[in-house]
Amino acid sequence: MQVILPMLILLLAPVAVTACEGDCIIDITNEYLNRYENILLTTLQNLATQISEQLVPAACRRENSIVYFAPVLKAYNVTAYNSLENAIFPSYFHGKCQDANGVNPSGCPNPDCPKVCGTPGSMVHFYPTLIKIVFDGTVSLLANLTAPGSKPYNQLQQMVMADVNEGQKKRMENLSRIMPLRSRAAIQARSTHSVQQGLKKILKELRPTMLETCGGSNLSFCSWEQPMKEFILQYP
Repeated sequence: MQVILPMLILLLAPVAVTACEGDCIIDITNEYLNRYENILLTTLQNLATQISEQLVPAACRRENSIVYFAPVLKAYNVTAYNSLENAIFPSYFHGKCQDANGVNPSGCPNPDCPKVCGTPGSMVHFYPTLIKIVFDGTVSLLANLTAPGSKPYNQLQQMVMADVNEGQKKRMENLSRIMPLRSRAAIQARSTHSVQQGLKKILKELRPTMLETCGGSNLSFCSWEQPMKEFILQYP
């Protein structure tokens, strides 16, 4: 009886549902980061092409304009993991699925849990919400990194202005024969202001550009529903 009683107590006690922890959190976050790599590069290449064609004189355009976004990508690589992990897990999918009586809803923890909690089954059930969280988290981070005044933005702008100024220098050399220095300086100041405003306008298109890259509002190209559900459900 002394041996059987503890065993009965263990059998009668509520079984704790395993939440997505440790490797589950790390691997799912990294899987989305890896899948978004091409989406991210396509979006930034689109914006970089606009910057090059609309703002930089033809003679001074770079062969690969995405290099303008090198500071942004560097900052993104440093901050992306923590930002996305926080957006998915502590901010939305967290905690156990059991109710106040310690009872698990049908389908919890796996494979399809209809309660928002920190289990793989919950992420599968609320998958449309999950892909929106990942998209919004990715775009929000990039928007912050490309916001005027941010360090990556200032570095990006400096690179663009260096190419623009190189083109302006050649133009000013030609005008120097027929135009006073003060007039040339005024033209250059107006050009600098115009380029800076143009850069801000282009970068404001980041979200709609990435949304289009992802297939529109349903995020059809950024869902990866079947492979990601299988990936998520490999964790208990």
